[in-house]
Amino acid sequence: MKKDKQQKPATKKAAPTNQFVFILSVTCALIGFMLYANTLNHEYAFDDFPTIYGNRITMMGFAGIPTLLKTAFWYGLDGKNDWLYRPLSMVMFATEWGLAPNKPALSHWVNVLVYALTGFFLFRFLLDLLSNYNILIPLGITVLWLAHPIHTEVVANIKSRDELMCFLFSVLYLHQILKYFENKQIYNLLLACLYFFLALMSKESGITILAATPLMLWCFKNATIKTCITLTCITLIPAALYIFIRGLVLTSQLNLGDAIPIIDNSLVGAKGDFNLEKGTAFYILGRYILLLFFPHPMSSDYSFNAIPLVGFSNLLALTALILHVAAGIYALYLLPKRNAYAFGILFYLATISVVANVLFLTRSTMADRFLYMPSLGFILILILMLAKISKLSFTKITFGSLNHLLQFNKTFSYALTIILVLCFGKTWSRNKDWKNDTSIFSADVEHEPNSSRLRFLYGNHMIQDVKQKKVGPEKTVEYYSIAETQLKKCIEIHPDYFEAYFGLGDLYVQRNDMKQAMYYYKTIVQRMPNLALGYNNLGNMYFKVQQYDSAITVLQKAIVLMPDYADAYNNLGSAYFGKGDYNNAIKYYLKTIELSPNYVDAWKNLGSSYGSIKDYDKSIDAFSNALSLSPNDADIKRFLDLTINFKNQAAATTGMPTN
Repeated sequence: MKKDKQQKPATKKAAPTNQFVFILSVTCALIGFMLYANTLNHEYAFDDFPTIYGNRITMMGFAGIPTLLKTAFWYGLDGKNDWLYRPLSMVMFATEWGLAPNKPALSHWVNVLVYALTGFFLFRFLLDLLSNYNILIPLGITVLWLAHPIHTEVVANIKSRDELMCFLFSVLYLHQILKYFENKQIYNLLLACLYFFLALMSKESGITILAATPLMLWCFKNATIKTCITLTCITLIPAALYIFIRGLVLTSQLNLGDAIPIIDNSLVGAKGDFNLEKGTAFYILGRYILLLFFPHPMSSDYSFNAIPLVGFSNLLALTALILHVAAGIYALYLLPKRNAYAFGILFYLATISVVANVLFLTRSTMADRFLYMPSLGFILILILMLAKISKLSFTKITFGSLNHLLQFNKTFSYALTIILVLCFGKTWSRNKDWKNDTSIFSADVEHEPNSSRLRFLYGNHMIQDVKQKKVGPEKTVEYYSIAETQLKKCIEIHPDYFEAYFGLGDLYVQRNDMKQAMYYYKTIVQRMPNLALGYNNLGNMYFKVQQYDSAITVLQKAIVLMPDYADAYNNLGSAYFGKGDYNNAIKYYLKTIELSPNYVDAWKNLGSSYGSIKDYDKSIDAFSNALSLSPNDADIKRFLDLTINFKNQAAATTGMPTN
């Protein structure tokens, strides 16, 4: 077996100066920054709600950081401690909220700066990886990767910090592995392990970068098989540590198979039909390739029924199958030759494997952000092909200036410039769609009109904007009209999308059309008789029209279906309160608090109930507990003051002390 040694440069000329390399690195960073400068004043959008301004732990700021480290990704939204563990981005969000509460500009600046840093370090990594190549090759790969419009979701949507940090730390990890291979300094190996651990703490899919470790050493550095395996095994240590911590934190590490709702992944609808399931998976892989070549149209969501279920009789599905299998075989054929194309192909296949729905079903049908890491392999191949077509010399050349560099092969430079200009234009344009929820939803229902989730999100957003007075009264009719159209279209696409029925019910309540509202709340109970949430919302509707007995009946059904349903118990208490049955109201509010001790409304309602039976001490205690949980709630403060006054008045009348 051959000893490890670096490939000898094909030319005796000196390497580029450190100063010139630094200038090019900074140039790459500036390109990354300028591409997304028009997102710096954007608002929150799309998944920023569940991770940031709708996440109770994130909104605790610095105080929430310890909880974020020991809970699941969505815990602050739904209270569930399973499936995803990505604490790094969540800690960053909490820190940014602590520094600038409800100020998205800071987070957008962080995203853009992280992207710029990625460009800086990606170029330096590729320069070392392709140390025997013309410097135009790593430079071309870096600037085209930075400019590719498929990355707009990752940079423009704050939530995708997990993708940004995972890739940045993956690049740093691979670079440190290269440095260790070259100089055998232990600190490089330790840094590599640290960076890999941080990549995993950013997003689980970082595990796929392990495949790149032996590939890059084998294809570019003449490493032996033993060295490739040894270094890969060493970096399994931080992976094992992450998996161990993840296991301690989460109640369930996976959420796959039949637990996945069809709204999240259309392939669930294939119901085990191999032809439909795998055919659709390869159809999606074909869509990914098309987006890499021609990124239009792009969408923030491809859930049911944006992607049709197709078998291998579909031309795109069959073509994608042949292309991926052939590419894999070709890469394996080239691998013994230590070929750069083999690295690019296998890097792409490895990093997209965990989201491809081929090996197993994931929680998403398709997403632009899933191409963030795989696109590096694709672009590496593209630049190598462009260099070959333009007859660019692959051998290392020393350049004294940027102008000399660009003039070296005008065909390559001009072709790349044209591609970059097109990418810049598309990226800049797509960034505008990510301005806020209104802009992204209105744009993407046009891009993917069959996505029921996009229809719901757009419709629900318009209702909430009116309810929260984010728009003036003159916009109410327009916004409600859009909401009605979108929610009805959502139901047309996905008749069992129960949130859309609730949205329409809410819309008609706002319009004071209680008959229509009641129709939609009743319809979902009829369609989905085992949905506790449906009975809870119908009970709420009966409460609003003061049909308290009907409210009590359906809310009790919700509790039968879900015995620990805190919201249903709270609403049941309110129904009894509406009837004037304060003792039963107190009973159910106490049950709510038993199930959810931090339920502010339950404490508030309990205070009102005790006040209604003139048990002022317990009322004051309940309101005090509510105020401790929500110290800025003006209503709670007012009720507490009123109750104290009532107690004092009662004491003055009876001559009893007020304590």
